[in-house]
Amino acid sequence: MKVFGLFCLVSTALLVLGLSTGPVSSPPAMAQEETRIDLTIRDSMFVLERPVASQPGIPTVIILRNQDIVRHGFTSTILQGVLVRAEGEGIAAYGRNLDGFYVDPGKTLILRLTIDESGRHSFRCDLHPGMKGEVLVIDLGTA
Repeated sequence: MKVFGLFCLVSTALLVLGLSTGPVSSPPAMAQEETRIDLTIRDSMFVLERPVASQPGIPTVIILRNQDIVRHGFTSTILQGVLVRAEGEGIAAYGRNLDGFYVDPGKTLILRLTIDESGRHSFRCDLHPGMKGEVLVIDLGTA
């Protein structure tokens, strides 16, 4: 199922590294925080706004900001088989096995999901085939 409306993304290969550093002084009963990946779509490229630490099984929030003047699409292997909640501009969608989203110019899409599998997870704009990247999720275990 493709969700149409206000969402989309941009191009050029981007590698988001998920390196698990684990909490150093956190009490064992404390819950692990979510991973936040900030991507801006600018000049037909995905731009990572800050370094990211991630590991499998930790809730992930992907924030997509389209600063281009055209609509972009976001589709990814990370959307397959997991429950995804998408929010933006007063609209929310959720479900499993979503094909992707569109982000209109000047709009922001927030995706909430949990990536259970370590490895490479590609993403791309289905409207602009040259726009793509990947999320690399690495499980380094606990120290």
